[in-house]
Amino acid sequence: MERSLRELAPRTRWVGSRVDYHAEVDSTNLVADALARAGAPEGTLVVADAQTAGRGRLGRTWFSPPGKSLFLSLVLRPKIRADAAHGYVFAAAVAVAETASAWLPAGARVEIKWPNDVLVGGKKLSGINLPAQLEGDRVAWLVLGIGVNVTLEATDLPPELAGIATSLAIAAGAAQDRVAFAEALLLRLETWLDRLRADGLAPVLDLYRDYFRMRGSRVRVGGPGIAREIEGIADALAEDGALVVRTSAGLERVLAGDVFLVGG
Repeated sequence: MERSLRELAPRTRWVGSRVDYHAEVDSTNLVADALARAGAPEGTLVVADAQTAGRGRLGRTWFSPPGKSLFLSLVLRPKIRADAAHGYVFAAAVAVAETASAWLPAGARVEIKWPNDVLVGGKKLSGINLPAQLEGDRVAWLVLGIGVNVTLEATDLPPELAGIATSLAIAAGAAQDRVAFAEALLLRLETWLDRLRADGLAPVLDLYRDYFRMRGSRVRVGGPGIAREIEGIADALAEDGALVVRTSAGLERVLAGDVFLVGG
């Protein structure tokens, strides 16, 4: 029988120092934000077995069938400038990619799609977002939201997602334990958040690049809130995490947006 996330017992020092479990919630991000606003300490973790109004990056709906996926939202209170917050997305993506790679059979093609999606075999396994509360140019708190499809079967996916989404169960061809995966993920997440804070973004990006396999691909960058679409060849990741795209007008740095493969 599928274990409830109520049984989650993180083997961490500070990530998940307080676990706020819900059988069902509108959005773990919204709950975590409310807790942060009420003074919840850093490391407070909101988890849910089901979401009714889950949101991915840029406000998109996240497919959230009950008991099939992992929904985590972590309260963070780093003493950083707002323009450094994106490092937490990269650290989380690395943690998810590493954990999935260790969880799946050898040869599984795990990659990070800039900036915040983890794919397996070219299909989306996980999404990450980072709502922020700012005080001027400083961070008051962050909510690091991570969604991972764990026990979804192919028959669970609606037709519009069947060709673009996957899960650990689908990719591994075997049943999965959400609680065990969550505990492994939280350990890696804490490791990479600690590394980010101690050593900066560089070591995070070093591993991120190992999973970033879009270099040399023709891409289009756009999406909600992007004033001008950019199309060209994904050339590199800059030292600050920006995507460098080689266009007909030269190299352009992309700091935000959705990346789409052109012709792929």
